[in-house]
Amino acid sequence: HFYKRSKMESDGRIVTELPQIMNETVRAAGAEVLTAGPWDWVYTLVYILISILLFSVIIYIAFRCIKHFRVKNQVALLLKENKATKEASAARIEGRIGTRKDTEIISLPWHELTSRLKSGSLTASSALKAYQGLALEVDMKTNSVVCWVEDAEDQARMLDSIPAGERGPLHGVPVSVKECYDIAGTYSSAGMAMFARNKAEVDSPVVELVKKLGGVPFCKTNVPQVMYSLQCSNPIYGTSTNPHGVGRECGGSSGGEGALIGGGGSILGLGSDIGGSLRNPAAFCGCYSLKPSAGRHLSQLGVVAGTGPSPVGISVVGGFMGQSAAAVEAGWKAVWRLESDQNCQMVDTGVLPMSWNQKLYDKKPRIGYFTTDGMIDPTPGCVRAVTEALDRLKKAGFETVEIPSPDIYEVMVHFNGIVLAELNSGLYKNMSNDIYDSTLSGVVAAVTVYKFPWIIKKLIINPIMSFLTRIPPVVTVYNNATKLAAGLSARDQFTRDYLKQMDNLGVDIILCPGQLLPAPPTGVLGMFVAAVSPYIPWNVMNFPAGIAPITKWTTDDDAKMADYPTDDMAYKMIRNYCKEAEGLPLSVQVVGRPYMDEQVLRILSVLEKFA
Repeated sequence: HFYKRSKMESDGRIVTELPQIMNETVRAAGAEVLTAGPWDWVYTLVYILISILLFSVIIYIAFRCIKHFRVKNQVALLLKENKATKEASAARIEGRIGTRKDTEIISLPWHELTSRLKSGSLTASSALKAYQGLALEVDMKTNSVVCWVEDAEDQARMLDSIPAGERGPLHGVPVSVKECYDIAGTYSSAGMAMFARNKAEVDSPVVELVKKLGGVPFCKTNVPQVMYSLQCSNPIYGTSTNPHGVGRECGGSSGGEGALIGGGGSILGLGSDIGGSLRNPAAFCGCYSLKPSAGRHLSQLGVVAGTGPSPVGISVVGGFMGQSAAAVEAGWKAVWRLESDQNCQMVDTGVLPMSWNQKLYDKKPRIGYFTTDGMIDPTPGCVRAVTEALDRLKKAGFETVEIPSPDIYEVMVHFNGIVLAELNSGLYKNMSNDIYDSTLSGVVAAVTVYKFPWIIKKLIINPIMSFLTRIPPVVTVYNNATKLAAGLSARDQFTRDYLKQMDNLGVDIILCPGQLLPAPPTGVLGMFVAAVSPYIPWNVMNFPAGIAPITKWTTDDDAKMADYPTDDMAYKMIRNYCKEAEGLPLSVQVVGRPYMDEQVLRILSVLEKFA
């Protein structure tokens, strides 16, 4: 005890005397000593911490700048390489097919083209060359193609050797394919640098199926970055445009398909849809499409997904787009008439073994219709497309009745809750070494605002936005198991309630606007996300929905814009986007009950027949 006490006293003297000894030592060396105040050590510590913080910030900013310029250069190099590869491939194809354009083949309607291909009076090689030639021209105008499938000629020659009696329903038909679908030897990237050199070793099940049916995949078409937008642009392939108007949008996310088919460069194509991606490009570019019921869709195995797997509750569905309703119908008939053991996409457990129902197709449906969902009214030309389509159906002997639209505000709650459940975490992860295209502006902004503290949203952001527009912000996301279960249950009840409304009115098919506005200028739909409103109700409720072109924007539609509302920011944007829109396609949407896709296909065909 005495030893410990003595040692403590000794240590105390050392601590007390040490500063004085150090000062005397410094003075002896001829230096001046400043006497430290009692708080100087605190100031010194704060100064050190601030210096470390500032240094860290400078290092971080420098790192981000270096990374940005590195990524920017890498993406620019990818764009340059992709362009050079496509041009070289196009030159080789032009060398093989020559400069003479076969206008006779490309002008053949669907039934005549397929009949001649099956009989052998027209070879698959001739049909392929004709469409390759026109596709090259359309691509020069629209930048719709990202790559050419150079072994397509080999497949066409193989098909020509098959006896007439053994030929498939799509024998010799050239088929364009959305970029995200794997075709052996080509890249599938979803317009993202992360997957830019993701070369497929085998065909996706759907591409394999198309080949099995006799189709000839001959090119892949452009998509928006991540495929979450109606604006078709990305940093590694560039911007695709509308074949019917210089500098106009072709839509998304199957935008390259819409541009190529709408320009006549393909007669049948493969796309996909989670919020309008099969329908919006068809509407903007004047072609046909069907978003099928989930379960009757074309498999999404072997398809690159920019944000990861499909959201739980709303599936990405594959489907056909075509120059005609007959082409789209024939594509689906060919798939749904296959026996399960012959359908190579049946490896996908999400695809139901449902067959073509001719009895349902022949049944005459009662048509319900509406022209607005009550949030943002479509432009006069888009409303006129619905009334003209109704006139055609009445002329064909169909009974029509007005029906309320689904509650768009509840639709948006469920759509945002499901699709944004992970708050873009997969998107941000996959975009960590990429340049953000403006196509993502809206979805990124919506999630960013949602993440703000609730008090800021309630007191500042929401009041300001409600003053500017009636389009609601993201109010909730189903980001945990409890929320997801409750949200899906509410969505299912919402669907049942709307089906009951249809039952009460005896409605089998709904006719409604195919778009809010004609194709706007390129580069604006990334932020104007309200353009998805005509499409998302049918994804939320899993209703099949198709697009049929009806008319074109006229000078009369321009004149009627004088009476278009101005009490919402969205209306002002639409007014601006509709300038110089004369001649752009206007379409209608044809919607059916879940799994009754055949009725939608029939009405699409009737609308085409009575055009």
